[in-house]
Amino acid sequence: MRAGFFVAAFALISSCAVRNQTGDNVFSINFPLGLETLEPVMSNSPQTIWVLTNVMEGLVSYNKSNEIIPQTARKWSISNDGLTYTFTIDTRIKYHDDPCFPDGKGRTITAKDFKYCLERVNDPSTKTRGLWVFRDKIKGAREFYEYKAGKSGNEVKEITGLRAPNDSTLVVELYEPFAPFLSLLTMTYGYVYPEEAVNYYKDKFYAHPVGTGPFKFKSWELDKLLTLEKNTNYYEKDSAGNPLPYLDKIEIGFTKSSETEFLDFLNGKYDYHEPSAEIVDALTDENGDLVKPDEKDYYLIKQPWLNTVYLIMVQNTSLPAGKTSPFTGNKKLRQAINYAIDKEKIVKFVLKNRGSAANNGPLPAGMPGFDTSVKGYRYDVNKAKTLLEEAGYPGGKGLDLTLVISNDELQKNISIAIQEQLKDIGIDLKLEQVLQATLNTKQQDGEYAFTRGNWGADYFDPENFMALFYSKNIIPFGPNKTGYSNPEIDRLYEKSILVTNFDERKKIYNEMERIVIDDAAWIYLYYNQRIYLIRNNVKGFFLDGLNNIVLKYTSKQKQ
Repeated sequence: MRAGFFVAAFALISSCAVRNQTGDNVFSINFPLGLETLEPVMSNSPQTIWVLTNVMEGLVSYNKSNEIIPQTARKWSISNDGLTYTFTIDTRIKYHDDPCFPDGKGRTITAKDFKYCLERVNDPSTKTRGLWVFRDKIKGAREFYEYKAGKSGNEVKEITGLRAPNDSTLVVELYEPFAPFLSLLTMTYGYVYPEEAVNYYKDKFYAHPVGTGPFKFKSWELDKLLTLEKNTNYYEKDSAGNPLPYLDKIEIGFTKSSETEFLDFLNGKYDYHEPSAEIVDALTDENGDLVKPDEKDYYLIKQPWLNTVYLIMVQNTSLPAGKTSPFTGNKKLRQAINYAIDKEKIVKFVLKNRGSAANNGPLPAGMPGFDTSVKGYRYDVNKAKTLLEEAGYPGGKGLDLTLVISNDELQKNISIAIQEQLKDIGIDLKLEQVLQATLNTKQQDGEYAFTRGNWGADYFDPENFMALFYSKNIIPFGPNKTGYSNPEIDRLYEKSILVTNFDERKKIYNEMERIVIDDAAWIYLYYNQRIYLIRNNVKGFFLDGLNNIVLKYTSKQKQ
């Protein structure tokens, strides 16, 4: 649809005196890309993480100042050698009431629950996608995985570095010091849930999570509606002593069309909307500010998002697509395509400045450790042509290349722009669209040689991005979906995690960035920005830099 259509539609709907509001105390949001799973050990998509963040909790969490604070752990201590973490669990906290419990009433959490969940995320039989997080950190996790995966004949029944001497004490021992370890525990892979739920729901646990969070799962009609309801037994209170959360319910829709979602937002169906570039143009002035804000029942927010969008080039024969991928062993081809893409033009004309060109490598602007002295690729069509010829594809001759993307309209528009730009060096790029859930699964299996990818920070430490280039994290063991491997990167990564002083670690990370840029491990596109519309009657809404919408402090005023 054209921008003019949205202006006309907006004017028509704005003229109505009464709107169909979502409900006095119900927060409604749409997931246009759908939802694959609510299984914690498979929580590597933004949609899954967002839901679980409101349903489950871990030992620690971030506050609004990005500081690590206690959550289900009341306190913790770290040994002088940095190897042993001792957590005191708040055993007053209870799981949601659920049929998985004998009497339907949620029991209190224990240290053994955390041991169970952390072992489960390291067990390959669960189809875990979070193995990379703890496998090489928690002592015994590596041996536990190897036995469970049939790679070792030495029987290992538990992870030795996880001990629960009593219900309120959890002891975690590491192989070696890992400076950002507490940050890892803020991830959904570190969330706690009862073994009873896994046993009760079996292969349906992915569609019925049970946790301790401010909201509890109620129902999920696939591709129609997911409902979370208030946890009336939630333990947290606000500064005035009022129980949290304030909302009675969260409803998540699955309208695939961005245009339809926008019209539904205008008509009061949703409380939150991420507008397309065309909609932003229609609603804002030349300065990017909302036109006539006093006449609208919503406002527009722009904020940084620690997310880097890139193109995945599979380059390792250990992965299915790597056996035939033209990128495998061809650094000059990878470099050529990096030089051939005009990122600045894509950001300006396709994204409408909703982000910034990824000219400084993998770390996004705003991330601790981001350094403008780290230089990435700038558009240079002549250099791209030269490198393409040196790569064995003069003028693109002999290169058969297909870029696989999701059903998202913005991804499609960006890919069309890339397709046109690559024509300038002779590459006839084909495009293939699949459902986002399909893309996630196939990427995790390494079946697509060339796809669109992105990495949003899981926690506020550059290690989270550098882990994507560590060879031990090549899928399915971690988030390294390209199969990139460089012994020097491995050495530097292993060196960095021992350094507790952040300024010293930052130097190592920046050195790693320069290497992966030269290797063209990724095709770096842009650093994302969040632009969204939120209703005026929604109070206490918070979207953090990790793209988590935290709703336990959110309320809605009657209109």
